[in-house]
Amino acid sequence: MPGYSPDVKDPCSFISVADVVVLEPWYQGSHRSWVKGWRSHSNHSIRVIDGTDAGWRRSLVTAPTRFAEAINDAAKPIDALVASTPIDLASVLGLIDRSTYRPPTLLYMHESQIGYPPGPKGGRPYRAMVNDLNSIMSADKVAVATQYHADLLRKGMPTFAEELVPGSGRKVQSKLEALHVLPVGIEVSGLSPASVSGPTRVLWNHRWSHDKNPGEFVHAMTLLAAEGYEFSLYALGEVERAGEKAHRRMTEQLSDRVLISGIQNRDTYRQILCNSDLVVSTAHHEFFGVAIAEAIAAGARPLIPDRLSYPEIVPREFSSEYLYSGPFDEALRATLSKSRDDLHINRRRTRECISAFAWEALAPKYDSLLDGLLADAS
Repeated sequence: MPGYSPDVKDPCSFISVADVVVLEPWYQGSHRSWVKGWRSHSNHSIRVIDGTDAGWRRSLVTAPTRFAEAINDAAKPIDALVASTPIDLASVLGLIDRSTYRPPTLLYMHESQIGYPPGPKGGRPYRAMVNDLNSIMSADKVAVATQYHADLLRKGMPTFAEELVPGSGRKVQSKLEALHVLPVGIEVSGLSPASVSGPTRVLWNHRWSHDKNPGEFVHAMTLLAAEGYEFSLYALGEVERAGEKAHRRMTEQLSDRVLISGIQNRDTYRQILCNSDLVVSTAHHEFFGVAIAEAIAAGARPLIPDRLSYPEIVPREFSSEYLYSGPFDEALRATLSKSRDDLHINRRRTRECISAFAWEALAPKYDSLLDGLLADAS
């Protein structure tokens, strides 16, 4: 195995340290945090080849050539590749020179187009679905963040493959049977509940886009404000075109309730998490839920849909309190009727459970999966 050699990272033991390269077309936001979190807690040496900063669409198009050239030009053979979706991994591997060692590859699927709700214009993201399919079949191992995502892929991808090439569905199904579920890690250090007073502080910390369904959120907040419920609001996140109408309605009708809005720097954002009583979601799409998990770690009580990946990130014993299946405004009305003490009666136990997603707990599992990948290739 090229370069896979003993090194000392723990003064009390010798461990094998691999040179791992992450191929990340979109090295921003949660993807950047994912790489940095794993790297800071891993026993392996992890570096990143990222895409261009000329916009994510251009980055996805140019990434295969950019990544392959970097692999070809590496000063020494790379031990393992970790490809982060969305990516056209098949093209990356196809562009590697025949004289260059092709490292074993783990595909980590933060997202996929299977199961993604149609945009405002409708239609299927056909090309992106083909990229996902080809990337899955090109990788040596494939991991996703939740069982929900794994189930979506196993249900939808073989059927899609069969539509493209009759007879190929079984091979895809066989590949997906070996999927690994490996949650996204979160950085929990420095996250703890702050002492706050006044009305219940409600947190929205998602993109204002069609898949996050901000219209239902704003409708409920406006309705309950009119009914006289006391609350203040942190309305964070980037406002995309599909969410502009909902965001405008919020600023017009709830301006007296909004404490802070928009994108914040990391320190301010984490302090807001610690100041929040309630973190909410109305999403139609979520493959994991980093924003929710971080807020729970900081002490916020979740009020999130009983669908998607959300049931996997709250303690099962409190699922009836934290997950809702009916209209959001009805669930919110019942929650805002509670005192702050009642709202947080299970806070300690909930935070203990969410610590399972801390990088300290998850990085060894990532490393173990890589160790297996390297062992299979040796």
